[in-house]
Amino acid sequence: MGGDTLNGKFISLSSRLTLIFVAVLLPLLIILFAVGHYAKDIVLTQVAHSYQNLVDSNIRMIDKSLDDISSNIYIIVNQDENFLKFGQPGLTDADHFYAQIGLMQRNAAHQSYYHIVDMYFVYSAPNQSLFTTSMPGVSADYSESIREEVGTMFREQDMKPYLYKWNIIRLGGDHFLFRLGSDELDNGAFIGALINLNSLTKPLSGLDLGTEGRLMFVHDDGTILSANKKENLDELILPKDQLDKPDYFEVESGGKELFVVHNHSDRTPLQLAVVLPRTDLLRGLDYFQAAFTMLPMVVLVLLLLYLVMLRKLILKPIRQLLNVIRRVKTGDIDARLADTKVLDFSIINQGFNSMMDEITNLKIGVYEERIRAQKAEFKHLQTQINPHFFLNTLNIIFHLADTERKDLIKKTVSLLVNYFRFLMTSGRDSITIQQEIAHITNYLEIQKMRFQDMFDFEIRVEQELGSVLIPSLIVQPFVENGMIHGMSVRDQVFRLSIAVGMIEGDDRRFRVIIEDNGHGFTDEQVTALNDEGYQPSTAESSIGIWNVRKRLQLRYGKCETELSFRNAELGGAVVQLVLPRKDGMGENV
Repeated sequence: MGGDTLNGKFISLSSRLTLIFVAVLLPLLIILFAVGHYAKDIVLTQVAHSYQNLVDSNIRMIDKSLDDISSNIYIIVNQDENFLKFGQPGLTDADHFYAQIGLMQRNAAHQSYYHIVDMYFVYSAPNQSLFTTSMPGVSADYSESIREEVGTMFREQDMKPYLYKWNIIRLGGDHFLFRLGSDELDNGAFIGALINLNSLTKPLSGLDLGTEGRLMFVHDDGTILSANKKENLDELILPKDQLDKPDYFEVESGGKELFVVHNHSDRTPLQLAVVLPRTDLLRGLDYFQAAFTMLPMVVLVLLLLYLVMLRKLILKPIRQLLNVIRRVKTGDIDARLADTKVLDFSIINQGFNSMMDEITNLKIGVYEERIRAQKAEFKHLQTQINPHFFLNTLNIIFHLADTERKDLIKKTVSLLVNYFRFLMTSGRDSITIQQEIAHITNYLEIQKMRFQDMFDFEIRVEQELGSVLIPSLIVQPFVENGMIHGMSVRDQVFRLSIAVGMIEGDDRRFRVIIEDNGHGFTDEQVTALNDEGYQPSTAESSIGIWNVRKRLQLRYGKCETELSFRNAELGGAVVQLVLPRKDGMGENV
């Protein structure tokens, strides 16, 4: 069978459209989602580059300031007369005082220029005296505590490892950049600068990092040294292996994804890092995200509306056409398609309705011709019965004449005359059950006269069925066949019974049962006789049974009647005939 199939079944047009819809929609949604994610990645990359440029420029500025501070310390160590005097032993109090004042004034001036320096200090090892500049923006107690810790370092530690480089030390609970210079060959004077890492974040305080964004200084080993926001710093860990790489990276902390942009200082073991929640980076893209989130939904809704309209404009008329075709297939030739406003389907509907009108007219003509042919065939079949019954009756009379039983011959001839008089005067296709039983009684009386005590019969008819119409001589052939085949039983009396009664639970039909105590049917005969396509093997063998089945089909069709053959439990043949119950007016009862 042609046509595309799916799992052995035909694919309907609606299924094809649904598959096409899915085939178009799915890639479109995937593309939209992919574009949305790609756009987010692009935005993240651009934001990262922006923050990276900011971090790079600030770390370069810090390195530049550190270079300037280092140069200032170098110049003081090598060229400033006050510094050269400050560390020499044996100075008078006045010389020591003037040297101290000169150094502090110079450092104070330099500190006012480089605001990132929190404190300059000078230390005289021979005199064990420490002088510092003031720390702006902090309390006197904090400043004094820093001064004392610096003095303790000089008194208790070897300061040589700190010389000529920027170090990171912890003072007063904070981390500081610490630079130390000295001319140890000539005297024991030291000069240095302290920069609080918290102070380095102040120039960047104007950056918009959101509510949870952080600006921080991190040691190269990943230790967080300073941050503009102190909350939950213990939970945040920046991996050293990621800090060693120049690219930005992402970490998770406290259940949030954090975006880290960083750069390393060339002068210190320090890194400047900007840490932002990933959600804050896309904060300005809310409308963008909403648009890309809603766009696939909008496309989906539009395509669904398109599918609904397509079903209404195309699938619904096609489904109506299929329904009408199914009705026509089941026999409803009056089914027609309603008109539609769609031009293409209107043409199809009009063409289909015109075709059905032509088919209806043609079918009516063929049906009328078939009825005429069936009536002619019915008449022919009916005439086949009369000579068949006549020959059987003459055979009986012949046997009676052979035995010279004149009274029985007269009675038989009288019965035969009555029988043929009825056939010649009736001329109807249908007779009542009472009339059919009267004919059968005449026939069986003749058989009784022939076989005497070796044959007996019984007829039972429910009174309400006497006036029901049936095809003429429809029961007679089964009685004749019973007599022909049943009388071969010689060791007992052959008995034949006819029962006409209603079917329990079925008021529209009744049944006629012909039963005898003869040899019955063979299994092959039961199978053959119950076949609706049964044909007798010769012109005479079982022609009566074939005749009855053919007449029933022509009269009632195949739905209202039943004809079945079986054997009785105690032996003998049983024939059951089921007919529709029609009264004397030909109407269903």
